[in-house]
Amino acid sequence: MGEESTYLKVRIGKRFTITIPKEAREKLDIKEGDVLDAIITTDSITLKKSKTLMEFIESLKPRGTIKEFLKMREEEAVGEDDRIKELTKKPNY
Repeated sequence: MGEESTYLKVRIGKRFTITIPKEAREKLDIKEGDVLDAIITTDSITLKKSKTLMEFIESLKPRGTIKEFLKMREEEAVGEDDRIKELTKKPNY
Protein backbone atom coordinates (compact mmCIF):
# COMPACT_ATOMS: atom_id res chain seq x y z
CA MET A 1 0.00 0.00 0.00
CA GLY A 2 1.72 3.24 -1.14
CA GLU A 3 1.63 6.53 0.68
CA GLU A 4 0.15 9.61 -0.94
CA SER A 5 2.81 12.24 -1.74
CA THR A 6 2.52 15.98 -2.21
CA TYR A 7 5.42 18.06 -3.56
CA LEU A 8 5.77 21.52 -1.97
CA LYS A 9 8.54 24.10 -2.17
CA VAL A 10 9.70 26.08 0.86
CA ARG A 11 12.10 29.00 1.09
CA ILE A 12 14.88 29.31 3.64
CA GLY A 13 14.33 32.45 5.70
CA LYS A 14 16.45 34.51 8.07
CA ARG A 15 18.38 32.42 10.56
CA PHE A 16 17.75 29.40 8.28
CA THR A 17 14.10 29.04 9.26
CA ILE A 18 11.44 27.49 7.06
CA THR A 19 7.70 27.91 7.18
CA ILE A 20 5.77 24.71 6.70
CA PRO A 21 3.07 25.38 4.10
CA LYS A 22 -0.50 25.54 5.36
CA GLU A 23 -1.52 22.56 3.22
CA ALA A 24 1.10 20.36 4.93
CA ARG A 25 0.27 21.68 8.42
CA GLU A 26 -3.41 20.92 7.94
CA LYS A 27 -2.86 17.52 6.32
CA LEU A 28 -0.56 16.37 9.16
CA ASP A 29 -2.34 18.31 11.93
CA ILE A 30 0.86 20.13 12.86
CA LYS A 31 0.42 22.77 15.54
CA GLU A 32 2.79 25.40 16.90
CA GLY A 33 5.09 23.76 19.44
CA ASP A 34 4.82 20.26 17.91
CA VAL A 35 8.07 18.32 17.61
CA LEU A 36 9.11 16.98 14.21
CA ASP A 37 11.78 14.37 13.47
CA ALA A 38 14.39 15.52 10.93
CA ILE A 39 15.87 12.70 8.86
CA ILE A 40 19.01 13.81 7.06
CA THR A 41 20.47 11.87 4.12
CA THR A 42 23.24 12.70 1.68
CA ASP A 43 21.12 15.16 -0.30
CA SER A 44 17.85 15.67 1.56
CA ILE A 45 16.11 16.54 4.78
CA THR A 46 12.79 14.87 5.55
CA LEU A 47 10.56 16.14 8.35
CA LYS A 48 8.19 13.65 9.98
CA LYS A 49 5.63 14.30 12.65
CA SER A 50 6.83 12.61 15.83
CA LYS A 51 4.59 10.04 17.46
CA THR A 52 3.98 9.89 21.16
CA LEU A 53 4.57 6.54 22.83
CA MET A 54 0.82 5.96 23.00
CA GLU A 55 0.38 6.77 19.28
CA PHE A 56 3.20 4.35 18.46
CA ILE A 57 1.71 1.56 20.58
CA GLU A 58 -1.73 2.09 19.06
CA SER A 59 -0.24 1.94 15.55
CA LEU A 60 1.17 -1.57 16.08
CA LYS A 61 -0.80 -4.31 14.43
CA PRO A 62 -1.18 -7.49 16.48
CA ARG A 63 0.19 -10.62 14.84
CA GLY A 64 -1.93 -13.10 16.75
CA THR A 65 -2.96 -13.95 20.25
CA ILE A 66 -0.71 -14.54 23.22
CA LYS A 67 -1.75 -18.21 23.18
CA GLU A 68 -0.58 -18.52 19.57
CA PHE A 69 2.72 -16.86 20.45
CA LEU A 70 3.30 -19.17 23.44
CA LYS A 71 2.46 -22.26 21.36
CA MET A 72 4.89 -21.16 18.65
CA ARG A 73 7.61 -20.50 21.23
CA GLU A 74 7.00 -23.92 22.83
CA GLU A 75 7.43 -25.59 19.42
CA GLU A 76 10.67 -23.65 18.91
CA ALA A 77 11.91 -24.79 22.33
CA VAL A 78 11.26 -28.46 21.48
CA GLY A 79 13.21 -28.02 18.25
CA GLU A 80 16.06 -26.38 20.16
CA ASP A 81 16.12 -29.25 22.69
CA ASP A 82 16.29 -31.80 19.86
CA ARG A 83 19.15 -29.88 18.22
CA ILE A 84 21.08 -29.71 21.53
CA LYS A 85 20.70 -33.49 21.99
CA GLU A 86 21.91 -34.07 18.45
CA LEU A 87 24.96 -31.86 18.90
CA THR A 88 25.93 -33.28 22.29
CA LYS A 89 25.49 -37.01 21.67
CA LYS A 90 28.65 -39.10 21.59
CA PRO A 91 29.75 -40.39 18.21
CA ASN A 92 29.45 -44.14 17.50
CA TYR A 93 32.92 -45.32 16.42
